[in-house]
Parts: sequence; structure tokens; C-alpha cells
Amino acid sequence: MAQVFFEGGGEMGERIRQLDWSQTLLGPVDTWPQSLRTAVGIMLGSRFPMMVHWGPELVHFYNDGYATILQGKHPGALGQPAEPWWREMWPFLLDIFRPVLAGQTTYFENSLVLPNRQGFVEEAYFTFSHSPIYDESGAVGGIFVTALETTTTVLQQRRLALLSHLTSQTALSALPAEAAQHLIAALATNPDDIPFALLYAHEAAAPQAQLRAWFGLPAGEPTAPATLPADPATPLPHGWPLADALRRGEPLLVEHLPDRFGGWPPGAWPTPPTRALLLPLLTAPASRTAYVLIVGLSARRPLEEAYHAFFALVADYAGRALARASTIHEAQRLNQALREANTSLDSFVHIVAHDLKGPANNLERLLEVYQEEVPGPSRDYLVSLVAKEVQLLTGTIQGLLQVLHTQHGAAATPAETVALAEVYATVAAEVAVLLRQQQGQLTADFSAAPTAHFPRVYLESILKNLVSNALKYRAPERAPAIQVRSHHQGAAVVLTVTDNGRGIDLARDRDRLFQPFTRLTADGEGVGLGLHLIQAIVQQRGGALDVSSTPGQGTTFTVVLPKPGQVQ
Repeated sequence: MAQVFFEGGGEMGERIRQLDWSQTLLGPVDTWPQSLRTAVGIMLGSRFPMMVHWGPELVHFYNDGYATILQGKHPGALGQPAEPWWREMWPFLLDIFRPVLAGQTTYFENSLVLPNRQGFVEEAYFTFSHSPIYDESGAVGGIFVTALETTTTVLQQRRLALLSHLTSQTALSALPAEAAQHLIAALATNPDDIPFALLYAHEAAAPQAQLRAWFGLPAGEPTAPATLPADPATPLPHGWPLADALRRGEPLLVEHLPDRFGGWPPGAWPTPPTRALLLPLLTAPASRTAYVLIVGLSARRPLEEAYHAFFALVADYAGRALARASTIHEAQRLNQALREANTSLDSFVHIVAHDLKGPANNLERLLEVYQEEVPGPSRDYLVSLVAKEVQLLTGTIQGLLQVLHTQHGAAATPAETVALAEVYATVAAEVAVLLRQQQGQLTADFSAAPTAHFPRVYLESILKNLVSNALKYRAPERAPAIQVRSHHQGAAVVLTVTDNGRGIDLARDRDRLFQPFTRLTADGEGVGLGLHLIQAIVQQRGGALDVSSTPGQGTTFTVVLPKPGQVQ
């Protein structure tokens, strides 16, 4: 008889026609009210996921689109009362059904639902509407459900937010220890996907790895020990197989956590996690420290491809952050050692520049060979990391050679009378593209002091460095405006460069501002030598460099160019 009333509808249309409805609570199809038959017909004719509940027991009807949503509950739920099939979330559904049965229409967007569709209660999200279906007497006889599962969208947005937070949290980490803490703090913002995280560091040749940062588990307990064996030969029937993860160099899944550790505390969800991933992090190729990030997996989500991809990105971002912090820390350590040693800067530059040329050439050859011979999905990332290191190394060498040249040549280079407008025109042409991209304004006024007695090459370098810095550290909320002026101070010429950028906290950073290899922020490019070189050039020729600044308003650099014959 169902064949008479219902046509089409794909798989579910055929199942409805073939089901012996006389054996259900609703009885034969020809006894159904016309309102029910009409609702079922509309449902089957729609390609949008739809369901109909009918009668006091809310018997199920659904179309092909909704069958996909039901997953493991399909096809058994067809023609059956709702409550036994949705027992795990029945109180939640009753709160939705009651107002609809009273004649109201409801709408929920990206609502959290906890169905059991795959053998476990999962985290899922839906945008759905429930509307009353009126029978022939004018009473509400059933419920019309239109639904769209949005789980993928909600999870993607949440995970992208974490990756963004991870990037911002670790951007300014100057030390590996800070980067580790910032990394774990960022992961802790998403306990739904990552109920706990442990970061272990293993120094080369050390027998054990050390716990550096953690969240979600108490440190020092069996679930988060302070140290873990790093030797694969050490038997470890229980606990974290960190040595295996280090040896494999790829994610390692650990299951049955409560059995492995003798119990487990719950996390963001009432059900505690039962699985974790050990993620070896890819850091700088020359680093002596290897990291393994242990992350818990949600008990409410299957470890599908998207979840794997998310953790691959987490490992990638985390490895980059730690590698960057290690590189910065090593550069700062070398810089500090240089200052404390107080030895001849000339000798140091000669030695370091000579020693760094070999590794730079080796890295370039390694990059060429690696691009040609090493396949695999991680190749692009590794190649870009090596290329970046080569670029940084080359920039450092060039900077060191600049320092050497400045130390030897700044005082000896003969001065000449230079028209400041000509120097300005050269610099303005060099920064024109960047200035146009930032919609900035660069103006000059040399009427009070049109010329200066100074080596032209150094004067161009000074002005270019100061203008470039003003563009690089512009305020993000406004277009840069840079003013270059000159005036006389006795026999000396004073050159000022004023900007409306971010400004500098001089109470905090004045002592560091002119130090070599020092950058006050992680923005922009360069190795932190520009201001140091300007100061060295100006001071060697008997001049002075000063700065005044207000955070949030801008900065003025003042260069005092000595009078002729004043070079010391």
C-alpha cells in the first residue's frame, strides 16, 4: 500500500515502501492521516536532510540526507519510537520537542549534540529547525525536522583559532624555555581537542628526556614524569614510549591509557581520554635538542584524517617556534659572550666571518642535493627551513663584514661636501615601492642646512637605515609619515628623522637599542645591526646619535654630523 502513496525518495523512499507498517505503532499506510502522508511525501521529495516524528511515541521517518547523519542508527531507526534510539541524549531532545509539540517552531545554529552513532558518544554540531505538523483535528500530530550537520565547520574554526593563537603566543619567544611555556599555554586554550599536553626535551647523548612544559596532568605523577628514558633499548612496558617516538621520527599512537597507567583523570569531557599521540618535533637541523610533544586525544572524536592533519600542523608550528627560539637564543648567547669577552672586535669578525663561510657553502650544497634526491611529503618544509637558515647565516656574515668595514674605514674615509637633497633623493627612490605599498608619506626640509661635510656613502647608509626602520616599525593603525630635516648646531649639521610609528619604550630598551644583533620586536627582517652601525660611523667621525620617543606616537632620531676637521 505504501507504493500507492509514496514515490521516489531514493533509498529511504524504497525502504518506506517496503516496510510492513502494519507491524509498527502507526499501522497500515492507508490508515494514516493525510497530514502524515503529506509530510512524509514532502520529506522524501527533498534533497535536504529531513526527519519526521509522528504520534505520541514520535515514530521516525527520514530521507536519504538524514540517513547520512544517523550513521550507525540507520536503517534500524525507521518506523521506531524515538526515545530508545536516542537514549544517550533524550533529556536534551525533550527540551527541544516540548515547545514544538506546544505549537512553537525552534531554530538552533551550530548546536552541540552528543549522539552515539559510531559506538561511542561523540561531539557533533548541528544547525536545525523543528516545526509542528498539525493533524486533521488542528492539534500537533508530529514534528518536522530540517537539519544540517556542521561538525566539520565548527571543528575547523576551533582548530584554526588554536593554530593562530599558537603562532601569536610563540612569535616573541626569545628563549627555548619561554617558547615551550608559550606553546603549552596556547594548546591549553583548546582542551576539547587536546585534553592534555606534555613537552619533553632530549639533549644529544643524554640518557633521559626532561619534562619542559605541560598542562592537563599533574607533573611528577606517573602520567607526567619529570624524566623519561630516551634509550630505545630500555624496556618500558608501561608509561610513555618516548624512545620509540624519537627513534621513528613520526607520530606514534598510544592507546588504552587507563590500562597503561592504572587509571586516568577526566578532561574537558566527562569521559577521560583513552588515546594519545607522541609527536616528534622537527627543529633546526643542527640543533642538539630533540623535542617530543605528547598530546591527548578527545574521547568524543574519532581519529579521522582531519584530526591527524590538525596534529600535523600543531607539530609543524611547534617545531618552528622551538627552532626559532633556539636560533635566537644561540645568537644572543654568542652576542653576550662577545660583549663579556671584550676582546678585539676586528679579530672576532675575521674569525667568525671565515668560519661561517664554510657552513654556509655546505648548507647550500646540502640544499641542492636534498631537493634532487630526497622525496616525501615533508620535503618542502625541510627545504624551506634549510633555505631560511642559509639566508640568515648569509645575512649575519654580511652584517659582520659591515661591522669590520665600519671599524676600519669609517674614520679614514675622506669627507666631502654633500648636498643633503641629493642624498635624500637617492634614498627616497630606493624606498619608493615600499612607501607606496604602505600608503606612506616621506617629506624633507633642508633649507636651514642644505649641505654637510661627510662621506657621501656613509651619509646615504645612515639616512636609508633610519627611513627603512621608520617604515618597518610603522604603527599598524595608520599610514607612516616620515619627516627628514636638517639644521645647524654651531659648526655641526644636525639631521633628524621623525616618524609617527609605534615608538620605543626607552626606559626599558635604551640600553639595548644600539647593541649589535639586537631586535626589540620579532617584526620585519634583518639581524639587528643597523642602529649599531650608524652609531659606530657617527661616533668614529666625532659626531653623536640620540633618540627620543613616545610609545604609540612615534620616534625621532637625531644625528649630529661633526664640523669639518673634527674626525677623531
